[in-house]
Amino acid sequence: KGVKTIGAHAFQYALNLTTVTFEAGSQLDSIGQYAFNGASRLTSIDIPASVTSIESGTFYDADALTSITIPASVTRIGDYAFTVSWPSSLTSVTFEANSKLESIGDYAFKNAIILTDITIPASVKSIGTQAFYYAKKLKSVTFDSSSNLTIIGQKAFYKTYDLTKITIPVGVKTIGSNAFYGSGLKSILYNEKNT
Repeated sequence: KGVKTIGAHAFQYALNLTTVTFEAGSQLDSIGQYAFNGASRLTSIDIPASVTSIESGTFYDADALTSITIPASVTRIGDYAFTVSWPSSLTSVTFEANSKLESIGDYAFKNAIILTDITIPASVKSIGTQAFYYAKKLKSVTFDSSSNLTIIGQKAFYKTYDLTKITIPVGVKTIGSNAFYGSGLKSILYNEKNT
């Protein structure tokens, strides 16, 4: 529980790794870049509540991951954090209540092809380029009524074929090019106070 940092590439290509257990009371603060990159048999991980940052590519190509719970303490999900080349087994992403998350990085959940729904915490200010690119089964994207979101990045929801409706939070100032290109959108709702 005294471990505070897992360094970059620490368990990269640990091909037989199936479980990761953190001792109760863990003081882990950060999981480094590409720390579990290519850990292709890792099916789930309980990220300690003390973690504040999930760095770029931390779980890149950990394509057996089926579910992820992001602790409320995490303020940043880095670029490519949960991206897989092909295919993804990810079915659920849960953000703990009272999340402090401010940004979802570029390509963070790219190719999450069987993810069906996502609820974005109110604290999130930006969704990066291609964050949910080709999440083709994504049917529901829910924003809290008190959402702080200001930016939806380029191709953020590119080819989300099953996404038929979305409500744009009132604070959004920028929707990037091709943000919903190839989606199934039939309904887009804006708050009348949106500027």
